[in-house]
Parts: sequence; C-alpha cells; structure tokens
Amino acid sequence: MKKLLASALAVLLCSAALSITFWVSWEGEAFYRQAADDFYNQTGIPVEIVYFPKIEEKLNISLKTGDLPDAALIKDTYIGDVASSDRSLPISKDALKDYPERYLSPYIWNGVVGAVPYYADSQVAFVNIDAFEQAGLNLEEGLDFSQFELIKERLAGVVDYPIAFDFTSPYVMFPYVSALHSEEETENLLVGSQGSIETVSKVKKYFDEGTISRLERAAMNGLFRQGKIGIMLQGSYMAEKFREKGPRFAMLPFPDLEGVEIKGVIDSKGFALFNGETRDQCLSFINFLNEHSREFFVQCDKYPLFCSDWLPELEEIIDEGRFMPNRPGYQSLLFEALEPALQAIYSGAMTVDQALKGAQSYIESVW
Repeated sequence: MKKLLASALAVLLCSAALSITFWVSWEGEAFYRQAADDFYNQTGIPVEIVYFPKIEEKLNISLKTGDLPDAALIKDTYIGDVASSDRSLPISKDALKDYPERYLSPYIWNGVVGAVPYYADSQVAFVNIDAFEQAGLNLEEGLDFSQFELIKERLAGVVDYPIAFDFTSPYVMFPYVSALHSEEETENLLVGSQGSIETVSKVKKYFDEGTISRLERAAMNGLFRQGKIGIMLQGSYMAEKFREKGPRFAMLPFPDLEGVEIKGVIDSKGFALFNGETRDQCLSFINFLNEHSREFFVQCDKYPLFCSDWLPELEEIIDEGRFMPNRPGYQSLLFEALEPALQAIYSGAMTVDQALKGAQSYIESVW
C-alpha cells in the first residue's frame, strides 16, 4: 500500500515537531506505546498514548466539552455520532485512495470520510477441533442451524455444551433479527417486522428443544478455554486468549439459519482526527502504525483494512460479513431496545411477536 501523505513526513522532519495525543482502546496498548516510542526516535515527533478501557464513554463527554485529543480510535458504528458533533476533521479521499471502498464506506457520514480505517474484528463461530475429532465429526466450511441437532448428538458426552451462545445478546442476535431485511430496513432499525419475528422464532426453537445452550459471555469464554464447548458464537478478538489456553479451534462465519444466509457483523475500528494543526503529524503516525502492525495484528487476529494478505482465515469470514449502520445512536438504541425484548422472549414472559413489536414501538418513540 502507498504511504498516506508520504511527502508530508519529509516536510515534518524539517519543521518544528508538534506533540500529538492519541486515545486508544481495546487490545494492543503495549503495541501503541512501543510504536509511539519508535516513531519519535525516527521522526522526532512526540506521541502521547492515552488508553481508555471505555473510550466511547470518554468521547461522549469530550465531544460536548471540546476537550479532545489529536486523534482517537473509534468504532465504525460511532462515526455518525462523531461526525455530527462537528468536532472531527473530514479526511480527504486523496489521502485514502489506496483503501478499498468497502472499508471506507463505514466511515462515511453525509458524504464525508470521518476516520482513517485501521483494523476489523468479526463475529465468528468458534469450533472446538479437538472435540469434533473426538466425536468423529468433520469440520464443514460453513455451518447451518439445520446441522445442530446431529452435531449435538455426536458431541454429547464429549463436551458439556455442544453448541452455545447468548440468545439475549443484541450484538449476537442482530444478524438473525435483520437477516430478511433490505438494506433500507436495516438502516431504519427495524426489529419488529414479520421477518424478524420469523427468524427469532426459529432461533428460539433450538433453545427450547435443548439443541443450543444459553450461556453468558464471560462464562462461555471460560468454558470454551476449558474445552467444554463444541461450537460458540463470539467475536474474533477472543482468538488470542483461546490460543494462550484452550483447545485447538477454527473460526467460521456465523451459521446460516435453515437456508437463510446470515452475515455476521464486521466490527471495525479507525482513527478520527480532531486538530487541524496536527493533521499531517497524525496521518504520518497512522501510516507508521500501518507499516508496523503486522505482528500485532497476527497475534491478536486483527484484519487490516489497508491490505489483505495477512490473515486469510479472517479475510474469508469478513468477505461474507457486513458492517452495522453508523447512524448516530444506532447501536446504543438497538441494544437498549432489543436486549430486554430478547430477555423477555427467553424467559417466556412475552411471545416473540409481543416482545419485538414492543421493542419497535420503543425505537419509534425515541428515534
């Protein structure tokens, strides 16, 4: 990939260096700090790395007060909130001409690119290869819910939980809730449609019959590491921890639903810029990160959004996935409305029809 503003770096080296501050989150804190040191040694430009475990909470406040860094790592779903605040800088498409259009699209709001794409995680099905081999099961290239009854029967006695995920998680269930929707319907946060009722009812049936076990995320991650789960739905960011301790595993796309194609969510991150005076310095550091990220990305299973030859296993999954809409407040409202609806459905307190239509009414009252 060609360098972002390669000529700008040469200019910067000859000028007085301005210190820049980057806010980061999620995995890789040590990597960012080392990269900042290396960048300073090479360019003389100081980079302060500030790590926030919950960066969006910090940004929500800072976007109101104006107390912002030079750049911050944000989710693609947050770009609408950031761009509509009028605090961030538009990124010239000329500076991003080597990025695939598919990876730029999640960072465009009102026709303007609001952040530089960096990496992506993805929703995946983690498959316990050790358990599959012990049960005499072949690992298919793709999974479908229609296979789950047979898989459960074969894995019974090999693992405690043949198939598991959290039915009450809006993040995990979003691909199923929206599976039959058009792009426009998905953009409009439609969760109470007949299509949503149909797909959620089908998924719930597998829990009712005992084919799938409902486990909360923290418990599920620990049980998979102990080799007690055969298949679970989770984010690819957990792969590093499972390699440290756990069974051999493979990552596959989210399972289809009885022939209905399911596209798992691609959870990508990029750098938003907030200071016009340090724009070139920030772009230069981002370019430096791109050039030195390979070891970090391979170790933590981060798919690079500026090249495509590092993680072929994850690339195949991302090719089949999709990005969540980036309208302001979209993800937070989705979670706020859908989680109690899914909890009510799972507990039996409400029917699928009642819960999803109720969630839709709530969305429409505040959207």
